[in-house]
Amino acid sequence: MREHKLLVVDDDPENRDMLADIFSDEYEIVQARNGLEALDMAVEHKPHLVLLDILMPGMDGFQTCLRLRRNKDTQNIPIIFLTSKTEPESETFGLELGADDFVMKPFNKEVLRARVKRRLTGGGGIAPGEETVLGDCTVQWERQEVQRGKLRIPLTAKEIGMLRLFVENQGRVLTRETILDRVWSERYITDRTIDSHIKELRKKIPPLVKMLKTVYGSGYRLDI
Repeated sequence: MREHKLLVVDDDPENRDMLADIFSDEYEIVQARNGLEALDMAVEHKPHLVLLDILMPGMDGFQTCLRLRRNKDTQNIPIIFLTSKTEPESETFGLELGADDFVMKPFNKEVLRARVKRRLTGGGGIAPGEETVLGDCTVQWERQEVQRGKLRIPLTAKEIGMLRLFVENQGRVLTRETILDRVWSERYITDRTIDSHIKELRKKIPPLVKMLKTVYGSGYRLDI
């Protein structure tokens, strides 16, 4: 049995088969024909990475990415967009939604293989089963808890979502608007709600008091 599983999402069967041919010698491949099918298969098959087309009928790749990031069962899966869209704004938008990489079509097969391998070996998003050390605390992503010595401290879905966002974007300032878009689906959430969740994270994970910095007038930045 292969160690890693890829979910290929594209409405074009020829594109899906092409990607399967590229990766099937090294990874287990599951395929989805559209965004809705991808959401179900991501929960059912628990892939280690998603290759996601953008231009699909119905739910496009951007919407699919956002839904994957808002689901606690799929929010930690690395996502690589594959697209023929060439506008820089599209790439920026995709990355802000939570994608881990953006590959333009037509692509070099070996370059794509290298990017996938890098993501699966710790060069990008948080892989299933991975842990992150923050000072004397260890974040166990799949269990949604923090271990500090013999203590196990549970995190809420929103707390784990925020923490994941900071860890994957360490060193970058994240605005409250970005945090809202990536973690919350409710549009009536205020800045005070986000700030209170930050306060709770710092309380549960004491090293964050120094690591998670408030950038006044901008947002927050995690420096590990």
